[in-house]
Amino acid sequence: TDGGRVLGVTATGTDFEAAIANAYDALAAIHFDGIYYRRDIGHRLRSV
Repeated sequence: TDGGRVLGVTATGTDFEAAIANAYDALAAIHFDGIYYRRDIGHRLRSV
């Protein structure tokens, strides 16, 4: 990871869409310089 930070975020919800939204809400509360996170959380689940 080139010496960067690695952080896992887990969320639950009443359905997949709610869990995905809750995960992004949790990410919005995390702040530090150079933050990067995947923008495809739950992408594969949406096609099931």
